[in-house]
Amino acid sequence: MIIRHSSDPMEGLAPEDTFVAYDDLEDELGEATVQSNMADMLCPRRPHLLLIRAKCQPEARDALLGAATARALKLARSEENAAARIYTECPPEDQELMGILTTLGYEDDDGLLRMRRVIQKGPVVKPFPAGCTLVRDHLDDEDEQRFFLERYNAMFSRNRDAAWLNGIRAKPDFLRLLVVSPDGLAGELLIWTEGGQGVVGIVQTTPSWQRKGVGSYLVDCARSHWARLGVREAYFDVWTRLTGAVRLAATSGFRPDEMLMRYPGIDIG
Repeated sequence: MIIRHSSDPMEGLAPEDTFVAYDDLEDELGEATVQSNMADMLCPRRPHLLLIRAKCQPEARDALLGAATARALKLARSEENAAARIYTECPPEDQELMGILTTLGYEDDDGLLRMRRVIQKGPVVKPFPAGCTLVRDHLDDEDEQRFFLERYNAMFSRNRDAAWLNGIRAKPDFLRLLVVSPDGLAGELLIWTEGGQGVVGIVQTTPSWQRKGVGSYLVDCARSHWARLGVREAYFDVWTRLTGAVRLAATSGFRPDEMLMRYPGIDIG
């Protein structure tokens, strides 16, 4: 097997962050990439995130993942004073892939977990954050759309655009709930329905208002809203390493239901 860097890497990637595997007849077996990102707001303890994506034939997994992991380790150690995490995707049922990753030093310590709850009728019972105001809208205003994207991209270190946001706004029963303090936004929640089930979509809480009941209040407002629509069940997808989101879901009545994707990783520093 031969491993080379890509001669035509995807936009935003350096050739040395790409790996392509070929067999002895020069037939391509797949590729792997390393994407480096700084997520100071989302992951302050380990802000340097290195995501390895591999799409390849089974016989090329070891070589491609090994090459990409070696590159990611070098990148992680090149950033001074920035603890890092190298991670990749692993379907929950793929034990063979998990075995390869374990051999390379990955730990099965993160994943995208779907949590569910039954929707009960009744008014909002969570305490309202003192001195704040609740606002409901559908993100119709273009300035508000721009401000939302700026906050979202800063928080999650993404580069989402208006087309992505319009796709969310077009979902059934879409609603945005905001808690606004005298000093500005305290928190916001985007919700909708899919297949008759409520979906807790995007939750953002301003750092100065975290652990003050803003998120819990917003999710309880969502529960009351869904109850009025006749929705009987809702789900909330959370990354298990983001303990704040897991805690919010649990205290809002959601219980673990299904691991959608595992994200095994290597912590550096």
